[in-house]
Order: sequence, then structure tokens, then C-alpha cells
Amino acid sequence: MVPSRDQTQGQVWTEWLCMAIKCNHHDNFARSLPSVWTSDYRGVVVDSGVLNKTLATEPDATPLPDFKAQVDQWLRFEKKQYTSSRMREKEKKGTIFTVWFSLWDLWYYSKKSSDEGSKAISQSMDSLFEQLTRIADSWPSDVKIIIPEAMDPTFLPGWQIKRTGPLGSDRTADDQRNAVQLVQQWNAALDKRTSDWKKGQVYIYNTNDWMLDQVREAQLVIGDMADHNGLGRNGSPWDEVEFGCIGNVHKDHFVTNATKGDVSRCSSPEKYLFWDDMHLGPEAHKMIGEGIALDIATNRGDAWFAHEKPEPNKSPKGASSSSSSSSETHGH
Repeated sequence: MVPSRDQTQGQVWTEWLCMAIKCNHHDNFARSLPSVWTSDYRGVVVDSGVLNKTLATEPDATPLPDFKAQVDQWLRFEKKQYTSSRMREKEKKGTIFTVWFSLWDLWYYSKKSSDEGSKAISQSMDSLFEQLTRIADSWPSDVKIIIPEAMDPTFLPGWQIKRTGPLGSDRTADDQRNAVQLVQQWNAALDKRTSDWKKGQVYIYNTNDWMLDQVREAQLVIGDMADHNGLGRNGSPWDEVEFGCIGNVHKDHFVTNATKGDVSRCSSPEKYLFWDDMHLGPEAHKMIGEGIALDIATNRGDAWFAHEKPEPNKSPKGASSSSSSSSETHGH
């Protein structure tokens, strides 16, 4: 779930991934927040039913579309758009699905007790793989899915503003400790469930370590230091890793027509790790998208992106990825 985007926010990581693998087209089923949204920090989770049960709240009259709702939309799209399409059947062999939930799940469940949060994460993981199975069962070929890991939300600018800052609700840092534990649980469960899932190929990208390295490297550079791995030795791509490029006096993660006058914006968005309180900036999206493409090509070969397997007497470089397509449903 992303707020309505403006042009200076740049392309999302799936678009950079699509360009990196030279795909034919990119279908986005992630839903944007409406431009008139007036609620406080809020976004989509894997399972709205788990959320409502865990927070003991009544379902919204206009709920944000969870993963099931997005998969429902995608299935309707597939049925309407590509029925009896011979070319589509060929393209399907090269389709890459991208699914990224966890940000808002962790945001919400970290406010509950450790046991309640842990239970919600476990149920959300069950729901996540139920929907992945629906995708796989509707697909005529071996499904390929990219899932970035959960990132630690306590490093987001919004966490300082809403939780541990002077005006935040987490003065004793209980939510922060819960969040760190839940990130570990989420990523461990994702690894375990992926290993056990036999419906297709899943590639997990370690987004959490990537983000932590960006923050650490910037801090080391400021201190004119480097760690034992050399982090900090070659500088940092970021001028700012604590605050977002977009600042809003209302401290909300969205920008509406009513609040645009209260918004301050940095002059160099590409030098900010974060776009706003809750979302990564344009250069970060580029680094993740291109990083995933390079990581998969290095570890699994270019053929993973191709619509056809390379012939036995040809190297993976001989397999064209230009017929690949990228289809996404995610929660960022």
C-alpha cells in the first residue's frame, strides 16, 4: 500500500527490477491510498481479519485491500484480459511475481503484547502462503515469486515521530523491543515456510540487512570510521538516513491537496534514504530493484528470468529475458 505518488518520488523497486531484466510489461496490483485520505499512519496488511481480531476493532466500512483482496483483483484481471491468449501462455512462463508485505503488519502488531504480536505474525504467515498457493494453483507453469524480507520499522523516521520521540506513545521502548523480535520472527518464518512450500520457486531478498547497512554506513562515514567488513571505507550514497525528504507539519505519511501547503521537500531526493516518514526514497527503490536482479542472476542465472529454459548446449546467457513480465501484489 503506497500513498498517491508524485513524479519526484520516482519509480518503485519493481519497476527498476523490470527494467533490469528487460521485461515486456509490468502489472501493478498494489493499491494506493486515495488522495483524500485523512487518517493517521495506516496501510495494508497481509490479512485484515487477523488485524481486526488482534486489535479488537470492528472491520472498516471501506477496508484497505489486504493480500487476499489484491489476489482476487488479479485473478479477475487475468480471466478478463488473457482468456484463450496463445501469446499470453508463452509469456506466463517468464512471469515474475513480487510480493512485499510486513511493514504495516509490524507497525500494528508491535503495539500489542509479545504473545499477541507473535500469534498475529504466525497467522499472517499462514494467510500469506494461502494466497501464494491460490496464485500458484491458477498458473499453468512453475510460478516464480520474489519476496523481500521484512525491514526493521524502528529505523523509519515515522517510528521516532510516533513511538520513541518526545511526543511518541512508546516512551519505555516496549513497542521497539517487540518490533525487533517480530521482525526476526517474520523473516525466520518466511524462510521456513518458503522451504516447505512446494508450489513454485520463491526468492527471498535480505532487505533488512540491506537497510541496516545503509544506515550503519552513513553513520560510520559521519564518524570517519569503518567496520571490519570495510563498511564506511568508501563513503555513503546518502546525505540523510534519519529523516525523510518529505516533511509534513502534521507528521502524516501522506500528502493531500489540503496539506500540500504544509509540506517541505528536500532539493535532492536521491540523497535521502527515506522519501517520507514511512517509505523508502527513489534511490533506495532503484538499489533494491537492481540489486534483486543482480542477486538472482548471480546465484540462479539469467535463465530464472527467461520465458524458456536454455538449451542444454547453451549457457544461461543465451536465454533471452526480453519476454519476461513482472506482475506484483504488495503492501508497501
